[in-house]
Amino acid sequence: MKTLVIEKEKQNAVRIHEALRQIWCEVDVWSEDIWDDLIWDRENLRVQGLERGDYDALIIGCGLSDGAGLKILRRLRDDRCQLPVLVITEGRAEERIRCLDEGADYCLSEPFEEGEFLAALKAIMRRKGGFIPEQLRFGGLVLDHGTFVLSGPGGAYQLGKREFDVLHTLMVNTDMVVSKEFLLSRAWGDNPEAVENNVEVYISLLRKKLRELKAGVSVATVRNLGYQLRIG
Repeated sequence: MKTLVIEKEKQNAVRIHEALRQIWCEVDVWSEDIWDDLIWDRENLRVQGLERGDYDALIIGCGLSDGAGLKILRRLRDDRCQLPVLVITEGRAEERIRCLDEGADYCLSEPFEEGEFLAALKAIMRRKGGFIPEQLRFGGLVLDHGTFVLSGPGGAYQLGKREFDVLHTLMVNTDMVVSKEFLLSRAWGDNPEAVENNVEVYISLLRKKLRELKAGVSVATVRNLGYQLRIG
């Protein structure tokens, strides 16, 4: 699944981008500063990339100025583009009503919870017949979102919530080294009793399961930086 995020505020764009990575979603982020070249065809005001079917969903952030988000949405619908669109607003009822009238599939108010954001995106994708994968795959590993089951050539394990959160975070960030601090934030949230040793314990448990699953995947320790899933 490939999603386009149009957002002016960098902090908002990063937050949305990180949430989308949790469902194994490929993400492009376009800022307001560069959309003259990337989005608008100056001659006929058509939205580039979206009408060609390059994306499965569009997310319009609340940081855009001068009604730019509504202009993009209106142009898409005027051109009969049925791309699922999730609009994030600043919470005013009149703004949400206007976005829905212009063709948004869902309006989400700031501030929002990550779970609510992902549920809203999944809902509009289901209505449009889209697909969001329920499983993550890496090497011979398969991690199921709905059942928390981790499987491989050597069998399967039912993971607990914390084990799932730690492994899930590693699997959606295979291109980077994940710090203990980041794993703590993803798996333990704001729990004041959580310490880095908790991460070490769960990494040890996961390593044992990975060996027994014979999936050719291991958790490598990168000194002073964190952990990374690797094949081999």
